[in-house]
Amino acid sequence: MDYGEAKSIFYFNEEGKHNLLKTVDLVIERAKELQIKDIIVFTAEGEGAIKVKEMLDNSQSIKVHAATFPYKQVFYIKDGEGLKKEYAGTSRPEKKEELLSRGINLIQGVMPLQDIIMPNAKDIKINSINQTLSLISGGLNFCVQAILMAVDGGHIEPNETVIAMSADTAIVAQSSVSTWLFHPTEGFQILEIICKPKNLTITRKKK
Repeated sequence: MDYGEAKSIFYFNEEGKHNLLKTVDLVIERAKELQIKDIIVFTAEGEGAIKVKEMLDNSQSIKVHAATFPYKQVFYIKDGEGLKKEYAGTSRPEKKEELLSRGINLIQGVMPLQDIIMPNAKDIKINSINQTLSLISGGLNFCVQAILMAVDGGHIEPNETVIAMSADTAIVAQSSVSTWLFHPTEGFQILEIICKPKNLTITRKKK
């Protein structure tokens, strides 16, 4: 009887962007092994997608997609003078041009699992999904959303086997449209975990 196959998962010691290059290595290795046609990188600045593109062999017919935050979504960053308003780098025209010149497809739009900002209110369903994904990895949420955004925007087909990655997490998954995320036959499936942090040092950071 064929019970299945053994596959390795790489566990990072901690969460964070410093794991990016190793994640890229692992993703490219698995993409070649599985003959994956699409790699979707969730990125704020485009760096991850650019690294994947640079490290792919010229002979590899793999499409690299950069999924990112909505155009000019505001982030408030603490600095010495208080809170500073910033945007993700992918909202800058020069970054879009750089990605395009490298043959990277930019996916920018509504994030299916992102709350609509409403004072003193939370979407319980979305919050429950996000909290559940964060039990595995803080970056898993971005991997799942990247694939949903790619299908919703017509960049990849539903029911396609793809790889998605953030800085420290990567998965092989069967794609779906966001509204069919939990559909019993046509829904989203996480087929393999390529890498993830062993210790959730950011997501579950102790105060």
